[in-house]
Amino acid sequence: MVRIPRSWARAGYTYRAGTNRQAEPWLRRIPVPADHLYVHPVTVDLGNDGVAPQVQFTAGGTAQALVGPSGSGDSWSLDQCFLSTSVGQLDAAVCTVYVGPLPLAQAAVTASLAGGGSQFGLGGLGLAFGWFVYALWTGGTAGAFANLRVTGQKTVLTN
Repeated sequence: MVRIPRSWARAGYTYRAGTNRQAEPWLRRIPVPADHLYVHPVTVDLGNDGVAPQVQFTAGGTAQALVGPSGSGDSWSLDQCFLSTSVGQLDAAVCTVYVGPLPLAQAAVTASLAGGGSQFGLGGLGLAFGWFVYALWTGGTAGAFANLRVTGQKTVLTN
């Protein structure tokens, strides 16, 4: 049996089993104002946010890099994508780029590209929080490094 202080019962903080009483006004959820009332969207260059950390090819010759918005109020408008490896332009690696929540076939924005050094446009694509730009390399030199860089504009919330 649970003992409830009499002061709580007098104040109406208890719930009696079997009754169909609605929540008292003081027990209702406090309204939360919308974010847009206290923050303003600002558009700036992607900068270092668009540069994925350097990834290393595995023994099987594969590597994966991804970049995307870091906060729930951020969104990205993409311009271009740059791919490179430490081997250089003559690297035999092949890279496919995906834009979406997961690197699925229907989210591919390019066919297989030369992974050693490529540049292509991503104009018109946008990223919301939870979406990423993935670069998946195959056929690379084990131990070599791969780089993904995305340029564009990001909208962030400020006060």
